[in-house]
Amino acid sequence: MFVRTGIAALAALICGAHAQEALTDSDTPEIAEALVGEIADGELASDLETTPVYFNDSVSDPIPVVCPFKGDIDYEPGEISCGFIEVPENRSDPDSRTIRLLFAKLHAKAGLEQDESDKKDDEDEDDPIAYLTGGPGASIPHYVGRFKDHDVLKVRDIYILQQRGIEESGAFCPFYGTVRPEPVAAKNQLELDLQSAERLRNCLEAAKARGVDITAYNTVENAHDVRALRHALGFETWNVWGISYGSHLGQMLTQVDPDGIRALVIDGIVPNSLEETMRFAKWLALDFEKLFKRCGETGGPHCDGLEERFYAVLDQPWVRVEAVDDETTPAGEFYIPPYLGGFLAFSMMYQQDKYPAIPAVMDHLIEKFEDGDPSLFSGFGGILSGSGDQGMSSAIRCNDGYIQAAADELPRDLEEYPAIASAVFSLKGARALAQACIDAGVGPRDRKDYQLVETEIPTLIINGMWDPITLPALAELIAPGFSNGRLILVPYAGHGPTHSMNECSGRVLTAFYDDPGQNLDGLDATCFEEGPGAPDFISYKTTDLPLKAVSLLARDERKPIVIAGASAGLSALTLGLGLILIPVGFLARLGSFGRASVLATGDGLTRFLAFLTTLSASGAFGLLGAGAYSASQIAEESLIAGFAAPATYAPWLMLVAALLGALLVVKTIAMRLSQPVRMGTFLGFILIGISAVAIFVTAWCWDFGPF
Repeated sequence: MFVRTGIAALAALICGAHAQEALTDSDTPEIAEALVGEIADGELASDLETTPVYFNDSVSDPIPVVCPFKGDIDYEPGEISCGFIEVPENRSDPDSRTIRLLFAKLHAKAGLEQDESDKKDDEDEDDPIAYLTGGPGASIPHYVGRFKDHDVLKVRDIYILQQRGIEESGAFCPFYGTVRPEPVAAKNQLELDLQSAERLRNCLEAAKARGVDITAYNTVENAHDVRALRHALGFETWNVWGISYGSHLGQMLTQVDPDGIRALVIDGIVPNSLEETMRFAKWLALDFEKLFKRCGETGGPHCDGLEERFYAVLDQPWVRVEAVDDETTPAGEFYIPPYLGGFLAFSMMYQQDKYPAIPAVMDHLIEKFEDGDPSLFSGFGGILSGSGDQGMSSAIRCNDGYIQAAADELPRDLEEYPAIASAVFSLKGARALAQACIDAGVGPRDRKDYQLVETEIPTLIINGMWDPITLPALAELIAPGFSNGRLILVPYAGHGPTHSMNECSGRVLTAFYDDPGQNLDGLDATCFEEGPGAPDFISYKTTDLPLKAVSLLARDERKPIVIAGASAGLSALTLGLGLILIPVGFLARLGSFGRASVLATGDGLTRFLAFLTTLSASGAFGLLGAGAYSASQIAEESLIAGFAAPATYAPWLMLVAALLGALLVVKTIAMRLSQPVRMGTFLGFILIGISAVAIFVTAWCWDFGPF
């Protein structure tokens, strides 16, 4: 929700013919009657008139298309296919144009040709799953990449509809964050919110001027799009699965297409009513409360004093940074908010696999604000300026009332959670965003469609207990309305355990979809109820090395990087060769049968010292590589803090190698003065010693020393 996210080709069709088809062929009433006139004494007036309310629910047949993400995602022909459907942009407008919506089909594994050795007893089921994407505004490729190997795909096809207004489904603000880049130097949260409001207003007004009906981008229309896809594909019913905004869309779908839903799974709950949803400061405060409590329980590395330091740094002013890219930051400067460490921690809490690195990331970034050195953040300007198409997301958040709800809830959060709320939000800015929606003509829609859902559709309501943005309280809020539902709260899981806990999810969802009519209390969901386990925080060798490198690259100052790379690369090559050649030489001498003295390769102590030098340096490189790999596997963004264990020992091994190397140089020179030594051996030992020292000095200069 904190991330800043021409029109694509839309079919210019007139909906008149489709409208007539909708009135005669649809399986639900398309004409609603509004009662007009006077009603007296409980009786209808005799001259009662009816006013038809236009509603066009037409949809084209599917139009096959080559998947636009082909080449970006690795899959075999036949595993994934794509298509378009054409639907009215605004179903209540008789003059509405038609828009195209992209969808992808992930084919069930059991339905694909397999080698005899791979054949399984699974059979392809004929009741597919409609996956409802998040955001609002997340595009298809993210989900295709995530779900193409999901266990739930073993026996059921998954259809993913790209929401209207996104990329191939008709993006209408593709340059949302880069049009008019001048106002990017917000010095505080209020200025940032006011700039965001201006961007939102500019996007929506420009879209309207180009003929986009921005009132038609809302969750009700999105739900009708899902229903239209079901009709186009010819399914009487199908299973539905939605996470985050997809859970909101799933609840709306129970009102729009209740007869089309065979079984429903919603995860990461956003209540249809949006009640309590937009209390961001409250949720952030509770997120950090969980994190700091776990820190206290484990006494983990980087946890000592972290809570106090975090809240202390929130009071600091934003840090000015000189811009290095005049194109994305024409003002020549930008400002970094002191809650940056908290923001990254919040974003990492979405996935429980990233939890072990959170304290290290917070510790390191908080330290940068404590030191007051802004130069390391110079490469962040382009990121903060914003990019991507957020038009559809903005329109939905306006129409559905998300933005208005945030403005309405903030005074309560400012009173109850002042430290977080006052640092991360501004009341005037929140109200400016809400007013921008109203000014563009997309204030909150009639709330009759946005009530808590009551339904008998078989439903699993799932939520991670450590979900940072849709907390379990929201799942508990909606659960009573699902009379044939089951609430499952997953301990220590983040946002969307049904996609992050693949094996468990595949087993539970398949068992549920196989028999939605079963007693859901008897459904075996033990793996969810046990959760992924409490996180243990790991130690990082925190360093400014990554930030320095990014900063230099952003300023196009490559010389220091080239020099450091050349020094480290040549030294590593020399030490690596030494690690190989010294043992090889030892074996060669063993094979000389007592004639080794004629080789003049120096005394045994010097050779052993050279070997220890190469071994220590190589060990340091190995630990550094292992730490970098471990950090990238836990969370790529954690590399901003440095390298995970066992890299914490690498600087010490570099120091040992440097000391041994210095001693090796002295010993080699002394040996050369006392006895004849082959020149190759002499130079080799000298280069090994110098390389070990050079590696340590380079690491020290790049903030990778042991102290």
